[in-house]
Amino acid sequence: MKPLVLVPVCLLITLPALAQQKPQTFPGYLQGQYATLKRNLTGSAEKMPAEHFSFRPSPDVRTYAELFGHTMQAQYGYCSTVKGVPNPTAGKELEKIVTDKAGVIQLVKDAFDYCDDVFAKLTTDNALEILTAGAPPNQRQLARANQLTMLVVHGNEHYGNLVTYMRIKGIVPPSSAQ
Repeated sequence: MKPLVLVPVCLLITLPALAQQKPQTFPGYLQGQYATLKRNLTGSAEKMPAEHFSFRPSPDVRTYAELFGHTMQAQYGYCSTVKGVPNPTAGKELEKIVTDKAGVIQLVKDAFDYCDDVFAKLTTDNALEILTAGAPPNQRQLARANQLTMLVVHGNEHYGNLVTYMRIKGIVPPSSAQ
């Protein structure tokens, strides 16, 4: 068969399969981004040797462990707003409390366990539901999906920091190792 004939034949074979795929919804997309973030942050905690959790590339930035404390504390905040319950980490300084590898790994696991159901329950119908975040005078109204989008954005922002720390130490980050 000539190569030019092969292209239309291949298209005829694959088009029915493509037509049967369901379109991706915004909640589905966000759930996928959350799963990637979970994989990358968990992998980052596991890959870095224990002796580097106190590493900071410059005196004016967080240590490797502090980045996790900050990121996970914010994650609890985003998810507690969606759940409509008080933040279980409010008043705690996770950056200062959790400083070793075992503690960071447990913190990451616990924070994702806390948020997994929030993402699993996200639907097209409830994504735009308005929630109240914060307390007066900083109280605001926002959509459920806004909180969860910010969780992913904030988590990826600090994953980028973690990648830099890992690269400085000669470690290939989880997203590059795949």
